[in-house]
Amino acid sequence: MARADTTAAAQRDTAPAQADEWRLRYMVGDLTHYTEWTTDFPTVENYYEQYRRGDYAHDVAIERRAVVER
Repeated sequence: MARADTTAAAQRDTAPAQADEWRLRYMVGDLTHYTEWTTDFPTVENYYEQYRRGDYAHDVAIERRAVVER
């Protein structure tokens, strides 16, 4: 059976902080769609403008991934 690493280093080390990531959320009809998470905000912003002005998508929003620390 595997055991958790209970050393002091394992208890104090946390995952490295991630860069900010964004994705686009939009609806087509009754279905919600999402793009992939990316650190390239200008790309997401460009998609936002295209989808917001288009005729087929509605409820377009940019979402930011948050890192929650305990």
